[in-house]
Amino acid sequence: MKRHTACAGRDPAMSVARGFTLIEMMIAITLGLMILAALTTFFVQTSANRAEMDRGSRQIENGRFAMDIIREDLSLAGFFSDVQQASVAWQTPDACQTAAANLGFSASPVRMPIPLFGYPGLVGAPACIANAVPGTDVLVVRRFNTEPTPVASAAASQYYMQISHCATDSSTTPVFVGLGSGAGGYTLRKVNCTSLADLWRYHEHVYYIRNCSVCGVDNIPTLVRLTLDGGATKTEELAEGIQDMRIDYGLDTNGDGAPEDWRRCDAATPCTAADWLNVTAVKVNLLSSTLENSPGYTDKKTYSLGLAGTVGPFGDGLKRHIYSAVVNAANRSGPRER
Repeated sequence: MKRHTACAGRDPAMSVARGFTLIEMMIAITLGLMILAALTTFFVQTSANRAEMDRGSRQIENGRFAMDIIREDLSLAGFFSDVQQASVAWQTPDACQTAAANLGFSASPVRMPIPLFGYPGLVGAPACIANAVPGTDVLVVRRFNTEPTPVASAAASQYYMQISHCATDSSTTPVFVGLGSGAGGYTLRKVNCTSLADLWRYHEHVYYIRNCSVCGVDNIPTLVRLTLDGGATKTEELAEGIQDMRIDYGLDTNGDGAPEDWRRCDAATPCTAADWLNVTAVKVNLLSSTLENSPGYTDKKTYSLGLAGTVGPFGDGLKRHIYSAVVNAANRSGPRER
């Protein structure tokens, strides 16, 4: 007679099946938390690095853009079309003038404003230079537009110069016509003595560093440009984070077009009207900074701004970079080269 146990007929597979123990569960949770912490740290560091790269990239972009804008304008300084400059009496009017009588132009004798001018350290700067960063420089560039304007397209709200090329014109003296004249104010003719001579629009650009981008809202140092437009001074915000600008002027003292004497034209090395007329090259020094502090960083550097010397250390968390460029004013140096 066979004996039957209590386990008779049980599936053998069921006898080995079991769940996790409490210790195994705690080990799994601990390992998962460690992996999650590592991933979190990785993502936080990646985000911080990305933010730092964005700050640096924006600072580089703003600095280069600011320098490119100034460099392009300086390369055109003194472009006055084919005005016979040998007979011009050069004037040094203040920047930001808006009335035709105060811009430095006249027909008899022919007078025109000096193409390159500045206010080192804001000394003598006119009232239009508002909210400027103390100690920074102001640069003034004067020229005509590089493309002529047909008389029929003349805007009554702009200033133009018209130059005669017709020997039988009642007057061959260049005519500078102010606001409100429109096409009817221009009578000089081309070389065929039939068609009206084209017009050359006048530009005056004033560059300086303002202590705000949107004044009354922020305190971001910004490179701005004041432009004579429509009989008024128009303000353009060009690049944020430009903290300082200092200008060195290269004077051609022997008439060969190349600068032999470099000056700040400040109180220590002043420039006369004749000196300003001999400026044929300009060295621009810009100090650009990031717009936000970099965590854990302290700026302990000093920065060279040409003949103006050095600035810093600032001791804050902003990262900075110097941009410098020597720009030849071809319209000033070219006619002198020999």
